[in-house]
Amino acid sequence: MASNLFDHLDEVATGGGERPLWAARAPYQPQSRFDLMLVPCVKGWEEDAAALAALETIEADPWVGEVERAGKQVSAKLSDAWIEGTGAALVSGEAVESPHADLAAGRRFALNFWDANSTKALHIGHLRNLALGNALGSALTEAGGKVERRSIICDVGRSMGEAMAGVVKSGRHTQSSLESGEKSDHFVGACYAEYVKSGPSLTGRDDNPASSLTREVDVHNDSADALLQRVLDGDQAAIELWSKTRAWVITGQRKTLARLGISFDRVFFESDFLPEVAELSNLGLQEGMLQRRPDGAVIYLTDREELEEMPLLRADGLPTQHMRALAYWMSAPGLEGTTSIQVCGLEWVAHVTCRRQLMDEMMAKGAGAEINHPAHDIFHGMVSKQSESVSSSKRNALLIDELAEWIEAAMEGEEERSAVRQRHPAAEAIVPQVALGYFLMHTNTKPLDFEPEKLLREEQSLGWDLARARAHNGAGSAASVAEPAEDPDYRFAVVQSEMYRRHLKQAVERLDVSPLARYVAHLSRWYLEADREPHVQEATQAALAQGARGLGLETSR
Repeated sequence: MASNLFDHLDEVATGGGERPLWAARAPYQPQSRFDLMLVPCVKGWEEDAAALAALETIEADPWVGEVERAGKQVSAKLSDAWIEGTGAALVSGEAVESPHADLAAGRRFALNFWDANSTKALHIGHLRNLALGNALGSALTEAGGKVERRSIICDVGRSMGEAMAGVVKSGRHTQSSLESGEKSDHFVGACYAEYVKSGPSLTGRDDNPASSLTREVDVHNDSADALLQRVLDGDQAAIELWSKTRAWVITGQRKTLARLGISFDRVFFESDFLPEVAELSNLGLQEGMLQRRPDGAVIYLTDREELEEMPLLRADGLPTQHMRALAYWMSAPGLEGTTSIQVCGLEWVAHVTCRRQLMDEMMAKGAGAEINHPAHDIFHGMVSKQSESVSSSKRNALLIDELAEWIEAAMEGEEERSAVRQRHPAAEAIVPQVALGYFLMHTNTKPLDFEPEKLLREEQSLGWDLARARAHNGAGSAASVAEPAEDPDYRFAVVQSEMYRRHLKQAVERLDVSPLARYVAHLSRWYLEADREPHVQEATQAALAQGARGLGLETSR
């Protein structure tokens, strides 16, 4: 028999058949008369012999104390013995060793996120990607999956040339290191933004992430193009500048990721796949899948309205983002036997659709693996600030580092917020909880208009509500009960802890963490409504801790 309450009742409610005839639902708030609502899965259950028999089986189960039928509403009160035993295991930690590892046991996942350019610091547009990828990776790991967190870093292309040219323009390109305390990715990002702002690549174009897919197609023959071409030609001085610029950015980005509690198992560079770019280009041209324009650029005619012409090589032979992504996904190592997942912005939908189409055509000609990768794309809407899209080449883009500093200052500058840090069982987790948690309850595909103040609004920010709940330990009430099982709040907390597995299972099946996020938010907000008895505090804190781990908002202690 299943050890989880809801799995167990699903088995009992089959009445010996193949599917449950009743579904157990936890109430939204504690109830004095019952712990669960029993919802019939068949119409006219009052006259259905199988449904009535299953209901009798539920009532006779040792985990159930009694079943009450009030008209068409059916509810169940669990046995005190089950409440006490499950609550004791929850509080002692026995229930969180890895009771859910069977949900994704034996499955391997390759989860791609981060995927930033090695030209600038990470900003709030990247934060949504990081939050979703980190949460999904944590949920799959909690469910027993073997998760390899991957990232493919853009280090070749127009933006890389612009960053290099910006560093040269700053006059600091000969330095082997930057000044103490100066964050290296911030420095390169400022150089990049300054060069883009004054350079030719924005002429006649809007500066936004979507246009970056087409902005790099043009050949400008400026210093950015020249530097990058020198790298591709093997010029030693240019390669040293390229390596230094890339290292400065990635070193700085990794410090930002570490502050968020995020790490990666395997990182690739797009430059690693330049040989595959040449092979795929030659194959496509030979087989007539690709076309060469009079100016020398290589394109793919998609026959799709959203992206009729997908440029793959510039006129000077430099691969575009479209081609670099194609080369990676058709030849990335270690994907055999994995469920490959990519988290990316909605602006990439047309690109992904057309890339998959071209991959199918190329695989039909013997190129690449037998399975298209990634197997799943998780798209998210853009993040805007004051209704203006966030772009890396704008100097006013809010950086994640700046946001983290703002959260720290906002907590220290207000007494009640400062008290949250002091009482929190893992104070170092507060900034990641607040910054990452905010993005997990919003519908993925909807854009977000973001302001830092929204992170600390009670009952509007999952991360802040979770942080407050983890720090909340009231004195209890005067009307305490002799036994925890007699307290509706305690019974509610124990039953809620059993709901975690159900939401974790949904995350595995749907690759969607938002139901789990809503569950954690609801439990946090209920717990904060009043001071709770010590036994309620212990049970709820244990349930919140496992929920935080499942969302990647708090590591095991």
